[in-house]
Amino acid sequence: EGTQQNEERYRKKQQIYEMNRDAARFFREALLSDAGKEAQEYLSKRGLEGQTIAKFGIGYSLSNWDSLLKHLEGKGYNRSLMVEAGLCIMNEKGHVYDRFRGRVMFPIINPSGNIIGFGGRILSGDGAKYMNSPESVVYDKGKNLFALNLAKKCERGYFILVEGYMDVISLHQAGITAAVAGCGTALTREQARLISKSPVYLCYDSDEAGIKACERAAEIFKDFGTKLKVISIP
Repeated sequence: EGTQQNEERYRKKQQIYEMNRDAARFFREALLSDAGKEAQEYLSKRGLEGQTIAKFGIGYSLSNWDSLLKHLEGKGYNRSLMVEAGLCIMNEKGHVYDRFRGRVMFPIINPSGNIIGFGGRILSGDGAKYMNSPESVVYDKGKNLFALNLAKKCERGYFILVEGYMDVISLHQAGITAAVAGCGTALTREQARLISKSPVYLCYDSDEAGIKACERAAEIFKDFGTKLKVISIP
């Protein structure tokens, strides 16, 4: 019984990885299309260059309700898988629609190079500033760090932990490729464990919330005996 369940789970994971990859390509094409103008302007205003945008696979989710849904259905994926992966939402009436609409999209990639979820930043209108994929069979927020796949490859021998996706991306663009961030949650023990064997530089915002988050993170790393330094940005 157990092995059959495991095989099912493995198959489902592979399907979701593939679907997430197709979704990321769709978001990327949308960013480069006319509909993505506002998103392109936002990214260039934040100082991101084309090659950085490509390296992180940044995209854009169109603002209509079912563009991703239709695209993925056209590729043969079923709606229940889209809902399970967190790409779509099903309401009480059973209607299925895109979770991310009108947002700049940041794929979250695990160290094996699979896309496990997305973060989306709203450009205008109402709604949370950032929206992240919900937990799924492939995505456990508290156990992943954004850009860890890239930071591991650079083998600097240390990591810089910052607060947000954009902080990470700007640092990488500037050649500081050891930067990683949490995935929209306060730092967890599992996230800390991923980088605890190397020295870690904490670089959070210098406002009150940032200082508190920094202190909390330091407590967690202390348990692992991690060498810690704090970068304070005036």
